[in-house]
Amino acid sequence: MKEKVLYKTNSLSINLFIFFFGFVFFSFTIWYLFNTLKTNKEEDDIIAVYILSSIFSIGALGCLFYFFKTQIIKLTDKSLIISYQFLPSSKKILIEDILGFTQTAKPITYSNSLFDKGSTVHTIFETFINLKNGKKIKTYSLSEYDFKEVRKLVEKIKRGESKFEIIKLSTIEFLVQNLSVLLFLIVCLILIAGLSEALIFN
Repeated sequence: MKEKVLYKTNSLSINLFIFFFGFVFFSFTIWYLFNTLKTNKEEDDIIAVYILSSIFSIGALGCLFYFFKTQIIKLTDKSLIISYQFLPSSKKILIEDILGFTQTAKPITYSNSLFDKGSTVHTIFETFINLKNGKKIKTYSLSEYDFKEVRKLVEKIKRGESKFEIIKLSTIEFLVQNLSVLLFLIVCLILIAGLSEALIFN
């Protein structure tokens, strides 16, 4: 008998946007660096471009790696399933094996100078699923809201409750909740597109 899905995290993850933007940014930077060699062909400039391009290539590959490793979490009345959005792989954890959950907020800050305290642009939530055998499973797929809902449902399932009041964020609510981050990424993409057009036509 197929298990009924009680809760599923939003496939439109904000981390997905961040990793995609990171890949675009690093890729554009590499292209820009090599484009400068059309006018600067000195040996020192060529070496500098290849060194910097190697560093940015690592960043681009890292973003692409985490982009494909973006996870979706499903909760049924018997298990918690962690699957990858773009990869054919999943991990199934029985509810009875779960001891509890812990979550830590890791803010990403932006500052204009070294002496500026900076402001929080986005907060990444690192979640650990603690198992009875002492092992911990780490995931970044649970937002603060998802964390509270999943933990609440798991506790109800363990108590043997059969009725669940499930309130899930709609796509519009998700976009409103992450509006500041999305606007920041959109502005950055517009700037990259503008610079690309300027370089192409000049």
